[in-house]
Amino acid sequence: MIEAYIKLLDQGYYELQFALEGMAADKVWVRPAPNLLSVGELAGHIAYWEAVRLAGEGTDLDKCSIKSPLVDSRFMYYPHTVPEAPGPEHLALTAVDVHAEVLRVHQEAMAAFRALAPDPDSPIPGCPTGFTYSQYLEYACFHIAYHIGQMYSVRHLFGEETPDN
Repeated sequence: MIEAYIKLLDQGYYELQFALEGMAADKVWVRPAPNLLSVGELAGHIAYWEAVRLAGEGTDLDKCSIKSPLVDSRFMYYPHTVPEAPGPEHLALTAVDVHAEVLRVHQEAMAAFRALAPDPDSPIPGCPTGFTYSQYLEYACFHIAYHIGQMYSVRHLFGEETPDN
């Protein structure tokens, strides 16, 4: 079952390229409204959770083996993200850069997970929800798809043409 979840998750990362394809560089970190997240912030949210769940312990970034501008506690949840603007390390990333960085985080998280080779039914260390690895991977398939849909919506709010979605 784990391999099926990973295959579905990989499909989500494949689809992510289309959500970012052709996006104007000056829009990646712009919120379409003060209470809506930017495409870059949504990408950071995806990267953050995969990194801390599969290559870390809970939300302690010191215990996460993956280092990235996108693995940043400000991307943890909406209430943490809205009050704090992206930093210069984020603003320097274009859509192409964000895509490459999210993929790198995904690949490193998958490598960490495979190296750990945990019992799929064991709880993820430090995970406040009590998710097992199997439950997290199942949820992660939905999680990435949901946020990719939001990325398309943000781009549409900016009047951008997007690939067929």
